[in-house]
Amino acid sequence: MAVSQSANVLEKAMGHVEGGVTEQNMTNPDRDREKYGDPSGEKMKALVWNGKNSVEVVETHKPKIIEDRDVILKVTGSTICGSDLHLYHGAVIQLQKGDILGHEFCGRVDSVGPGIKNLKPGDRVVASFQIACGDCMYCQKKLSSQCERTNTNKVENIMYGGRTA
Repeated sequence: MAVSQSANVLEKAMGHVEGGVTEQNMTNPDRDREKYGDPSGEKMKALVWNGKNSVEVVETHKPKIIEDRDVILKVTGSTICGSDLHLYHGAVIQLQKGDILGHEFCGRVDSVGPGIKNLKPGDRVVASFQIACGDCMYCQKKLSSQCERTNTNKVENIMYGGRTA
């Protein structure tokens, strides 16, 4: 835990690696409604982390499309995995009170950015545990957990020699 805490402090001081294209640290639209919240003001239910071993379903603003390749989904089914337990138990030091949890789920497409050509509102989809651009060298080689554009953590690059999922 002490190493994680130190790495988090170091990452905040160093910032992110240049070249990342995915918006970082967007964990709840209510933190900055103007930047991240849908202009309609529409609300949604979300599971948020409130501290070690404490989660709650709350009503929050629906997110808006920020980048050309964003997709907003209405979640219809979800479950937990081992990494969710790390979050729940407070082992991921970057987690802040009010962060929305969930990274493996299925649902229906609500809206898509202008760069999305293969999905439309209403389509049913399954979301993988990782975020990847699909275009960089690693994604093209099916090594999406090493994506050059979505994981911009300088500390991991220094410690491990590259990006990790």
